[in-house]
Amino acid sequence: MNVLTDPRIESLRDNAGDNGKLNYAIGENYFQINLLNENIDLWKQTFQQNKSKDNLLLACDKNSGDLITTKLTWVVGSAIRGANANNALEAAKLLTKMGVIEEVAKEAANYCPGLGEDLVWAFYLERHGWLTATPVSRTKG
Repeated sequence: MNVLTDPRIESLRDNAGDNGKLNYAIGENYFQINLLNENIDLWKQTFQQNKSKDNLLLACDKNSGDLITTKLTWVVGSAIRGANANNALEAAKLLTKMGVIEEVAKEAANYCPGLGEDLVWAFYLERHGWLTATPVSRTKG
């Protein structure tokens, strides 16, 4: 599926406007959805290199061992690892185990349509330490 033509992602992009990002304050923390074309394209390339049926891509501090023994980190210099969640709640629990504040992970589950279902989402920390998500296309081209 091409996320750019998915009506749920189109709606998010409409709300983001020219900025291409949606920022949500969650207490003293923030969650961001990055909908910029270049970001979506980079994650699409990464997903296609993984050649998997995963529905999560995670920027991790380690590329080996059990996924829950790693921490979510920045994209630069990270190990991108795939995972599979059966629903949004399961994805939020995994993010929490990887060091994301529970309230932020739960809100991410609420704000990311298709999370743990039919859409692929990439998660990483933004330079301010914000949890950031980007929808990822499964399609070639």
